Amino acid sequence: MPDENGEVTWKLNHIRPSGTRTDISAKQFSKDIFEGTDGRVDIDVYNNSQLGDYQLVQESVSLGEVEMQLATLGTNVDRTLQVAITPSLVSNYEEARELYNSEDGVLYKYFKEQLAEQNIKLLAVYPQYFGSIFLADEANDPKNPDSNKNIKVRVPAMKAFEEYGETLGFVVTPLASSEMFTAIQTGIVDGAIGGGTELYYNEFGELGQQILPVNTHFEAHYLTVNEEAFDALAEEDQNTILEFAEQFEEDAFIQAEEEQEKYNQLITEEHGVEVVEFTDEELQAYADKVREEVWPKLEDEYGDILDEIKKELE
Repeated sequence: MPDENGEVTWKLNHIRPSGTRTDISAKQFSKDIFEGTDGRVDIDVYNNSQLGDYQLVQESVSLGEVEMQLATLGTNVDRTLQVAITPSLVSNYEEARELYNSEDGVLYKYFKEQLAEQNIKLLAVYPQYFGSIFLADEANDPKNPDSNKNIKVRVPAMKAFEEYGETLGFVVTPLASSEMFTAIQTGIVDGAIGGGTELYYNEFGELGQQILPVNTHFEAHYLTVNEEAFDALAEEDQNTILEFAEQFEEDAFIQAEEEQEKYNQLITEEHGVEVVEFTDEELQAYADKVREEVWPKLEDEYGDILDEIKKELE
Protein backbone atom coordinates (compact mmCIF):
# COMPACT_ATOMS: atom_id res chain seq x y z
CA MET A 1 0.00 0.00 0.00
CA PRO A 2 1.23 3.57 -0.68
CA ASP A 3 2.62 5.44 2.31
CA GLU A 4 1.35 8.85 3.46
CA ASN A 5 3.13 10.48 0.51
CA GLY A 6 1.57 8.08 -1.98
CA GLU A 7 4.90 6.29 -2.50
CA VAL A 8 5.50 2.56 -2.92
CA THR A 9 8.47 0.29 -3.46
CA TRP A 10 7.68 -2.82 -5.46
CA LYS A 11 9.62 -5.96 -6.34
CA LEU A 12 9.68 -7.20 -9.94
CA ASN A 13 10.94 -10.74 -10.56
CA HIS A 14 12.02 -11.94 -14.00
CA ILE A 15 13.55 -15.23 -15.09
CA ARG A 16 16.37 -14.25 -17.43
CA PRO A 17 20.03 -13.61 -16.45
CA SER A 18 21.55 -10.20 -15.87
CA GLY A 19 22.42 -8.34 -19.07
CA THR A 20 19.91 -10.12 -21.31
CA ARG A 21 17.36 -8.22 -23.37
CA THR A 22 14.71 -9.07 -20.78
CA ASP A 23 16.83 -7.71 -17.94
CA ILE A 24 17.64 -4.51 -19.82
CA SER A 25 13.97 -3.99 -20.71
CA ALA A 26 12.80 -4.59 -17.14
CA LYS A 27 15.31 -2.10 -15.74
CA GLN A 28 14.36 0.50 -18.35
CA PHE A 29 10.69 0.00 -17.49
CA SER A 30 11.49 0.50 -13.80
CA LYS A 31 13.40 3.69 -14.60
CA ASP A 32 10.59 5.02 -16.81
CA ILE A 33 7.99 4.39 -14.10
CA PHE A 34 10.11 6.00 -11.41
CA GLU A 35 10.63 9.13 -13.50
CA GLY A 36 7.07 9.16 -14.87
CA THR A 37 5.56 9.06 -11.37
CA ASP A 38 8.06 11.55 -9.90
CA GLY A 39 9.48 8.81 -7.73
CA ARG A 40 6.19 7.66 -6.23
CA VAL A 41 6.48 4.17 -7.73
CA ASP A 42 9.93 2.64 -7.24
CA ILE A 43 10.36 -0.84 -8.77
CA ASP A 44 13.31 -3.01 -7.70
CA VAL A 45 14.22 -5.53 -10.41
CA TYR A 46 15.33 -9.05 -9.42
CA ASN A 47 16.80 -11.02 -12.33
CA ASN A 48 17.40 -14.71 -12.93
CA SER A 49 14.54 -15.88 -10.69
CA GLN A 50 16.18 -14.47 -7.55
CA LEU A 51 12.79 -14.42 -5.83
CA GLY A 52 12.03 -18.02 -6.78
CA ASP A 53 10.61 -20.25 -9.47
CA TYR A 54 8.17 -18.36 -11.72
CA GLN A 55 5.28 -20.65 -10.76
CA LEU A 56 5.82 -19.87 -7.07
CA VAL A 57 6.38 -16.17 -7.71
CA GLN A 58 3.12 -15.99 -9.67
CA GLU A 59 1.39 -17.28 -6.55
CA SER A 60 3.28 -14.65 -4.54
CA VAL A 61 2.05 -11.94 -6.92
CA SER A 62 -1.48 -13.26 -6.44
CA LEU A 63 -1.08 -12.91 -2.67
CA GLY A 64 0.69 -9.54 -2.86
CA GLU A 65 3.92 -10.86 -1.33
CA VAL A 66 5.73 -9.90 -4.56
CA GLU A 67 4.15 -7.09 -6.55
CA MET A 68 5.28 -7.81 -10.12
CA GLN A 69 6.67 -10.49 -12.40
CA LEU A 70 7.90 -10.73 -16.00
CA ALA A 71 7.88 -14.42 -16.89
CA THR A 72 6.17 -17.34 -18.53
CA LEU A 73 2.63 -17.88 -17.31
CA GLY A 74 2.42 -20.30 -14.41
CA THR A 75 -0.18 -23.01 -14.95
CA ASN A 76 -0.36 -24.64 -11.50
CA VAL A 77 -3.62 -22.85 -10.69
CA ASP A 78 -5.08 -22.67 -14.21
CA ARG A 79 -3.93 -25.33 -16.67
CA THR A 80 -5.77 -23.66 -19.57
CA LEU A 81 -3.03 -21.01 -19.60
CA GLN A 82 -0.88 -23.64 -21.34
CA VAL A 83 -2.70 -22.56 -24.48
CA ALA A 84 -0.11 -19.75 -24.62
CA ILE A 85 2.47 -22.15 -26.07
CA THR A 86 0.20 -24.33 -28.19
CA PRO A 87 2.17 -25.45 -31.29
CA SER A 88 1.45 -23.29 -34.34
CA LEU A 89 -0.94 -21.10 -32.37
CA VAL A 90 0.44 -18.27 -34.46
CA SER A 91 2.71 -18.85 -37.43
CA ASN A 92 4.40 -15.45 -37.83
CA TYR A 93 4.86 -12.11 -36.08
CA GLU A 94 1.92 -10.56 -37.92
CA GLU A 95 -0.43 -13.16 -36.43
CA ALA A 96 1.29 -12.84 -33.06
CA ARG A 97 0.64 -9.11 -32.94
CA GLU A 98 -2.99 -9.67 -33.91
CA LEU A 99 -3.77 -12.29 -31.25
CA TYR A 100 -1.48 -11.24 -28.38
CA ASN A 101 -1.60 -7.43 -28.47
CA SER A 102 -2.85 -5.73 -25.31
CA GLU A 103 -5.40 -3.52 -27.07
CA ASP A 104 -7.75 -6.08 -28.61
CA GLY A 105 -5.90 -9.39 -28.95
CA VAL A 106 -8.10 -12.43 -28.30
CA LEU A 107 -5.35 -14.25 -26.41
CA TYR A 108 -4.47 -11.17 -24.35
CA LYS A 109 -8.10 -10.76 -23.33
CA TYR A 110 -8.31 -14.42 -22.34
CA PHE A 111 -5.12 -14.32 -20.26
CA LYS A 112 -6.21 -11.06 -18.63
CA GLU A 113 -9.56 -12.54 -17.60
CA GLN A 114 -8.06 -15.77 -16.30
CA LEU A 115 -5.31 -14.01 -14.33
CA ALA A 116 -7.82 -11.59 -12.81
CA GLU A 117 -9.34 -14.59 -11.05
CA GLN A 118 -5.96 -14.97 -9.31
CA ASN A 119 -5.90 -11.29 -8.26
CA ILE A 120 -3.29 -10.57 -10.95
CA LYS A 121 -3.47 -7.77 -13.52
CA LEU A 122 -1.88 -8.38 -16.91
CA LEU A 123 -0.06 -5.26 -18.13
CA ALA A 124 1.80 -6.33 -21.26
CA VAL A 125 3.02 -9.20 -23.41
CA TYR A 126 6.79 -9.45 -23.88
CA PRO A 127 7.63 -11.61 -26.95
CA GLN A 128 10.77 -13.71 -26.68
CA TYR A 129 11.00 -15.82 -29.85
CA PHE A 130 9.39 -18.32 -32.16
CA GLY A 131 10.49 -21.87 -31.44
CA SER A 132 12.66 -23.82 -33.84
CA ILE A 133 13.76 -27.46 -34.18
CA PHE A 134 17.39 -28.30 -33.36
CA LEU A 135 18.91 -31.35 -35.05
CA ALA A 136 22.24 -33.13 -34.61
CA ASP A 137 21.57 -34.98 -37.89
CA GLU A 138 19.98 -33.73 -41.09
CA ALA A 139 16.26 -34.35 -41.40
CA ASN A 140 14.77 -36.21 -44.32
CA ASP A 141 12.95 -33.78 -46.65
CA PRO A 142 12.78 -31.04 -43.97
CA LYS A 143 10.60 -28.64 -45.94
CA ASN A 144 7.81 -31.18 -46.27
CA PRO A 145 5.56 -31.34 -43.17
CA ASP A 146 4.28 -34.76 -44.31
CA SER A 147 7.71 -36.42 -44.60
CA ASN A 148 9.07 -39.05 -42.23
CA LYS A 149 11.96 -37.08 -40.73
CA ASN A 150 13.53 -40.30 -39.40
CA ILE A 151 15.02 -38.56 -36.33
CA LYS A 152 14.39 -39.04 -32.61
CA VAL A 153 13.92 -35.70 -30.83
CA ARG A 154 13.35 -34.49 -27.31
CA VAL A 155 10.04 -32.74 -26.67
CA PRO A 156 8.63 -31.18 -23.47
CA ALA A 157 6.54 -33.59 -21.43
CA MET A 158 3.30 -32.07 -22.69
CA LYS A 159 0.65 -33.71 -24.84
CA ALA A 160 0.69 -30.75 -27.25
CA PHE A 161 4.39 -31.13 -28.09
CA GLU A 162 4.33 -34.91 -28.18
CA GLU A 163 1.51 -34.78 -30.73
CA TYR A 164 3.30 -32.00 -32.61
CA GLY A 165 6.53 -33.96 -33.04
CA GLU A 166 4.82 -37.17 -34.09
CA THR A 167 2.53 -35.36 -36.56
CA LEU A 168 5.55 -33.85 -38.31
CA GLY A 169 7.27 -37.21 -38.71
CA PHE A 170 9.67 -37.29 -35.75
CA VAL A 171 10.12 -40.00 -33.14
CA VAL A 172 9.56 -38.20 -29.84
CA THR A 173 11.05 -38.67 -26.38
CA PRO A 174 9.62 -36.47 -23.60
CA LEU A 175 12.43 -35.03 -21.45
CA ALA A 176 12.92 -32.09 -19.10
CA SER A 177 14.81 -29.13 -20.57
CA SER A 178 17.64 -29.73 -18.08
CA GLU A 179 18.29 -33.10 -19.73
CA MET A 180 18.49 -31.85 -23.33
CA PHE A 181 22.26 -31.33 -23.59
CA THR A 182 23.23 -34.71 -22.16
CA ALA A 183 20.57 -36.51 -24.17
CA ILE A 184 21.82 -35.03 -27.45
CA GLN A 185 25.51 -35.37 -26.53
CA THR A 186 25.14 -39.06 -25.69
CA GLY A 187 22.87 -39.87 -28.64
CA ILE A 188 19.76 -40.69 -26.64
CA VAL A 189 18.08 -38.24 -29.00
CA ASP A 190 19.33 -36.51 -32.13
CA GLY A 191 17.49 -33.23 -31.72
CA ALA A 192 15.13 -31.11 -29.70
CA ILE A 193 11.79 -29.35 -29.99
CA GLY A 194 10.62 -26.80 -27.44
CA GLY A 195 13.30 -24.11 -27.48
CA GLY A 196 14.41 -21.29 -29.72
CA THR A 197 17.63 -20.72 -31.63
CA GLU A 198 18.93 -18.41 -28.88
CA LEU A 199 18.81 -21.34 -26.42
CA TYR A 200 20.38 -23.76 -28.89
CA TYR A 201 23.16 -21.30 -29.76
CA ASN A 202 24.03 -20.54 -26.14
CA GLU A 203 23.82 -24.06 -24.72
CA PHE A 204 24.63 -26.70 -27.34
CA GLY A 205 25.29 -25.15 -30.72
CA GLU A 206 28.43 -27.24 -31.17
CA LEU A 207 26.30 -30.40 -31.22
CA GLY A 208 24.09 -29.33 -34.10
CA GLN A 209 23.93 -29.78 -37.84
CA GLN A 210 20.61 -28.23 -38.74
CA ILE A 211 17.97 -25.80 -37.46
CA LEU A 212 14.42 -25.89 -38.81
CA PRO A 213 12.94 -22.44 -38.04
CA VAL A 214 9.35 -23.59 -38.51
CA ASN A 215 7.90 -21.42 -35.71
CA THR A 216 6.98 -24.38 -33.51
CA HIS A 217 5.39 -22.14 -30.87
CA PHE A 218 5.35 -18.51 -29.79
CA GLU A 219 7.31 -17.95 -26.58
CA ALA A 220 6.39 -14.82 -24.66
CA HIS A 221 6.74 -13.55 -21.12
CA TYR A 222 4.01 -11.59 -19.39
CA LEU A 223 4.33 -8.43 -17.31
CA THR A 224 1.93 -8.77 -14.38
CA VAL A 225 1.15 -6.92 -11.15
CA ASN A 226 -0.86 -7.66 -8.04
CA GLU A 227 -4.34 -6.26 -8.71
CA GLU A 228 -4.82 -4.74 -5.27
CA ALA A 229 -1.41 -3.08 -5.25
CA PHE A 230 -2.14 -1.51 -8.64
CA ASP A 231 -5.63 -0.37 -7.63
CA ALA A 232 -4.24 1.31 -4.50
CA LEU A 233 -2.17 3.73 -6.58
CA ALA A 234 -3.35 7.19 -7.53
CA GLU A 235 -5.14 7.18 -10.89
CA GLU A 236 -2.40 9.35 -12.37
CA ASP A 237 0.24 6.76 -11.48
CA GLN A 238 -1.91 3.89 -12.76
CA ASN A 239 -2.21 5.64 -16.12
CA THR A 240 1.55 6.22 -16.24
CA ILE A 241 2.20 2.52 -15.71
CA LEU A 242 -0.31 1.53 -18.39
CA GLU A 243 1.24 3.95 -20.90
CA PHE A 244 4.76 2.67 -20.34
CA ALA A 245 3.54 -0.94 -20.38
CA GLU A 246 2.08 -0.35 -23.85
CA GLN A 247 5.42 1.02 -25.08
CA PHE A 248 7.24 -1.84 -23.33
CA GLU A 249 5.19 -4.34 -25.34
CA GLU A 250 5.60 -2.54 -28.66
CA ASP A 251 9.38 -2.32 -28.27
CA ALA A 252 9.56 -5.99 -27.33
CA PHE A 253 7.82 -7.12 -30.53
CA ILE A 254 10.40 -5.24 -32.60
CA GLN A 255 13.33 -6.47 -30.53
CA ALA A 256 12.22 -10.11 -30.55
CA GLU A 257 12.08 -10.29 -34.33
CA GLU A 258 15.48 -8.65 -34.66
CA GLU A 259 17.03 -10.92 -32.03
CA GLN A 260 15.67 -14.05 -33.66
CA GLU A 261 17.40 -13.14 -36.92
CA LYS A 262 20.62 -12.42 -35.00
CA TYR A 263 20.79 -15.87 -33.42
CA ASN A 264 19.95 -17.62 -36.68
CA GLN A 265 23.04 -15.94 -38.15
CA LEU A 266 25.26 -16.55 -35.12
CA ILE A 267 24.60 -20.29 -34.90
CA THR A 268 25.64 -20.63 -38.53
CA GLU A 269 28.67 -18.35 -38.35
CA GLU A 270 30.08 -19.68 -35.07
CA HIS A 271 28.93 -23.32 -35.00
CA GLY A 272 28.41 -24.12 -38.67
CA VAL A 273 24.80 -25.14 -38.14
CA GLU A 274 22.65 -24.89 -41.26
CA VAL A 275 19.50 -22.83 -40.75
CA VAL A 276 17.12 -24.13 -43.40
CA GLU A 277 15.34 -21.32 -45.23
CA PHE A 278 11.56 -21.63 -45.51
CA THR A 279 9.25 -19.55 -47.67
CA ASP A 280 6.08 -18.10 -46.16
CA GLU A 281 4.10 -20.75 -48.04
CA GLU A 282 6.23 -23.58 -46.64
CA LEU A 283 5.85 -22.25 -43.10
CA GLN A 284 2.11 -21.96 -43.61
CA ALA A 285 1.97 -25.59 -44.75
CA TYR A 286 3.55 -26.65 -41.44
CA ALA A 287 1.09 -24.50 -39.47
CA ASP A 288 -1.92 -25.76 -41.42
CA LYS A 289 -1.01 -29.39 -40.84
CA VAL A 290 -0.60 -28.87 -37.08
CA ARG A 291 -3.82 -26.90 -36.77
CA GLU A 292 -5.77 -29.53 -38.66
CA GLU A 293 -4.31 -32.64 -37.02
CA VAL A 294 -2.99 -31.62 -33.58
CA TRP A 295 -5.42 -28.96 -32.35
CA PRO A 296 -8.50 -31.24 -32.30
CA LYS A 297 -6.63 -33.47 -29.83
CA LEU A 298 -6.14 -30.51 -27.46
CA GLU A 299 -9.69 -29.18 -27.25
CA ASP A 300 -10.47 -31.09 -24.05
CA GLU A 301 -7.50 -29.42 -22.33
CA TYR A 302 -8.02 -25.83 -23.47
CA GLY A 303 -11.75 -25.51 -24.07
CA ASP A 304 -13.44 -22.73 -26.04
CA ILE A 305 -10.38 -20.50 -26.44
CA LEU A 306 -9.09 -22.62 -29.35
CA ASP A 307 -12.38 -22.10 -31.19
CA GLU A 308 -12.08 -18.33 -30.68
CA ILE A 309 -8.53 -18.38 -32.05
CA LYS A 310 -9.64 -20.35 -35.12
CA LYS A 311 -12.30 -17.72 -35.84
CA GLU A 312 -9.75 -14.92 -35.56
CA LEU A 313 -7.29 -16.69 -37.86
CA GLU A 314 -9.99 -17.30 -40.44
